[in-house]
Amino acid sequence: MRDYEALKIGSLLHDIGKFIQRAKYNPKKKKHVDFGYEFLEGYLKDDNCKLNILKNLNDKDRDLVLDIIRRHHDQSINEGIIGIVRLADWLSSAERENTDEELSIPKDEQALLSVFELVDISDDKFYLKKIKEKKEELYGKGKKYNLKPLSIQDHVIFPYPSPNISYEDLHNSFMEELKKVNIDNFEKLYQLIQKYFWCIPSATNWRKGGSLPDISLFDHLKTTCAIASCLYKIYEKSECKGKYADAELTDDMLRELLKKIPLEKGKYKKGSNPAWEKYGLFSLIHGDISGIQNFIFKITSKYATKSLKGRSFYLDFLTEMIANHIIQNLDLPITNILFCGGGHFYILSYKVKDECIDEFEKEINEMLYGKFRIDLYITLGKADIKPYEFLSQSESNFSKKWREVGEITAKRKMRKFYYKIEDLSLFKPYGRCDENKICRACRGEFKRGICLYGEEGDKLCENCYSFVELIDFLKEFKDKGYISFNYKKPSKAKVEGEKKRKEITIKELPTLKDLFEKIKLENEEYNLPDNNGNLELPYKIWSIAFPLKDVGENNENKKEIKDFNELAEQAKERTGTNKIGILKMDVDNLGKVFTEGLGDFASISRMSTLSSMLTLFFTGYIPHLIETGKCEIKDKEVYYKDNVYLVYSGGDDTLIVGAWDVIWELAKEIRKKFKKFTCYNPNLSLSAGVVLVSPKFEFKKAVELADEELDDIAKDDEIIVPINGEKEVIKKNAVSIFGCPLSWDFEVYYDEESIKKFEDFYSIKHNKRIEIDKKIKEFVKKYNETELEECFEKAIREIGKKRVLHITQEVGDRLNRAIECKGEEFLINFPYYWRILYYLHRNYKKGKNNLDNNIKFLEDYVKEKISYGFKCRNIRFNDLKVSARIAELKNREG
Repeated sequence: MRDYEALKIGSLLHDIGKFIQRAKYNPKKKKHVDFGYEFLEGYLKDDNCKLNILKNLNDKDRDLVLDIIRRHHDQSINEGIIGIVRLADWLSSAERENTDEELSIPKDEQALLSVFELVDISDDKFYLKKIKEKKEELYGKGKKYNLKPLSIQDHVIFPYPSPNISYEDLHNSFMEELKKVNIDNFEKLYQLIQKYFWCIPSATNWRKGGSLPDISLFDHLKTTCAIASCLYKIYEKSECKGKYADAELTDDMLRELLKKIPLEKGKYKKGSNPAWEKYGLFSLIHGDISGIQNFIFKITSKYATKSLKGRSFYLDFLTEMIANHIIQNLDLPITNILFCGGGHFYILSYKVKDECIDEFEKEINEMLYGKFRIDLYITLGKADIKPYEFLSQSESNFSKKWREVGEITAKRKMRKFYYKIEDLSLFKPYGRCDENKICRACRGEFKRGICLYGEEGDKLCENCYSFVELIDFLKEFKDKGYISFNYKKPSKAKVEGEKKRKEITIKELPTLKDLFEKIKLENEEYNLPDNNGNLELPYKIWSIAFPLKDVGENNENKKEIKDFNELAEQAKERTGTNKIGILKMDVDNLGKVFTEGLGDFASISRMSTLSSMLTLFFTGYIPHLIETGKCEIKDKEVYYKDNVYLVYSGGDDTLIVGAWDVIWELAKEIRKKFKKFTCYNPNLSLSAGVVLVSPKFEFKKAVELADEELDDIAKDDEIIVPINGEKEVIKKNAVSIFGCPLSWDFEVYYDEESIKKFEDFYSIKHNKRIEIDKKIKEFVKKYNETELEECFEKAIREIGKKRVLHITQEVGDRLNRAIECKGEEFLINFPYYWRILYYLHRNYKKGKNNLDNNIKFLEDYVKEKISYGFKCRNIRFNDLKVSARIAELKNREG
């Protein structure tokens, strides 16, 4: 198996020369393979270089790694390990096209174009077709990343029109890291490559098999290693072929596959190399955990803050550990986990037998059933892949396999616990309903007679005890800045019958013990992002954020999580309203983005880049924003971290609870950052649901209400945007609160970055210049929800709360009766319209004919809204209702 280790390391580093080549002036046009070979050969002899994963290999295997790097483009090698890496390199870079176009910018001045610039989910894919014709124009206009080591900071992970490019500076940082950190296992090497190569374009030469520089070198190296590992595991001369394989790769097959890459003029030509269509060598495995929401919220209000994060963190950790369990059984490296988050994972594997998927599913579910009965269930599915299906422009490309395996998993979910039906164990009575054995946290009965006592003397089942203790571990880890699975701390509970509490590690918690026994971790400690978002190897980017309070005495540094009552009380001190807010948000049309959004550009490397970046935003950036960000409420700075509890943020799904006023501001800030992160692409949007409740309200029910605001109102919302006199219907992309959806897409009229992207996108799509109506633009800039809220707050201060809110309700009701839209017809009931204006003047007249300046904005709003309605035929007054209600809630103090 030693040559397998060499293959994994060599394939992960095979294009390291591209980085070295761009960092050093190259007058003799030396090839990147030579740069890579000389770099590693030199540093293997350097005692200061801590690349010990390579140094620990024997001479033969080190030579093999160097051979892979130097000869993976050698067309005379069509067999063996280097032949495998050659084929893997082809399949990984299958998005490249034969083209006569060449980017005029030198390689060492090129930055990574954001993959979000390419996403198009329209039916005709007109935008993507235009991109093919005007690649250099898109690259010039598109947003790109600064060349910086990966860290969770705006200036690093957000793309910019004119980024800072210095390969030399990045190279110097890379070399310092190699001298500082002991790279002694594969996971650390993988993270080193991620940290420094995430922002480097993989391909820059467009003339020969070129493509847009939107795929990171990290994702190309990762997927090459994943594919090469799969091929090696079924290679006839492999010493470690597993029992799960359902395919074999011979040298004859390898030579056949490497004869010719089946592309003609950038398109896959059927029959150009039959071997690419004949051999099924790979499987895409999808895992989907069911019952997540019910599992997380199966708690009483008393233990909500004490165990919510513990439950959600456990599910994130469980998803990751199950994915690791599968790749360890298949003997595949971490590179083969293409995506993991939000209760889902995707794994690239060599072709596996159908029954092995059933075996994995049954084994994992038996473990879950023993702990949680039917609350959680993992469904596994697989779709087999032939080499030609890696090609981005084939009829069945990688995005289609992504969709196919999702459909297979969805069908298999309909047969949960199928293997238990015959023994009828699902239908046997469970527990004896003994009130003395009821858990105070989940109201479930104790299992196996074990009873644990919480710090207040409450009886907790072993699961809830685990989640409460898990939160205490997370508090400690957050404070220390690292995670250690061997770290011991005093337990807050004791087993019934025992005299004293004992010290425990996270590995010994009942819900985690089995996982750690099954799965071998390469590292026992991981660093968390520091306060500035910097990452130190080995690291974990986990979504941890909750508000803490000091409870220590005599200078003890002891902290506890604030409960919902305290968060609501903080809001009350600022506003007079004692409520918490629940924010639920996710990406619109995410499935379509992955399965259709990249069109003919879809390849395994590009999809890996897309999933990596989305995971970075939700799992990394949102917790960082909460920990470091702030908002202004009533002219005072308020920090998110003191007011917000992040329940979960992973995949594309986010749930946050906190002081109601801060939650409302945070929802708008996350959406604003997401639009910037995704280059203001009109095809990528977030929808959100917000509900405000008493802190004593049943939390599970509050989340269900937030779900209704999100799924039933925000995601059903649609607006009509006038473009060149035509109507463009835009759906979703809204926030809903108080049952009123507010479309976020109106910001294209007053945010300059949005305007530019909106005009660029639709001018390409409609092949003509976009003219946004100036009157509508000015109206939305003046009367968006935030501006209206400020107008109401000023009016409340000057005139008085009750009078202003009364008049707003009257105006809103009368506007609903004054205006009616029927298809293309826009009808005004003028008597009601004039009565509104008369009502305003009668109640708020100042002087002979003038209206009070504090109320003048309402008159202007009414008049301009009517004018606006004639233009877009899609008029409503939710902005007025919501802003008035928010202003009223913010001004209840005293």
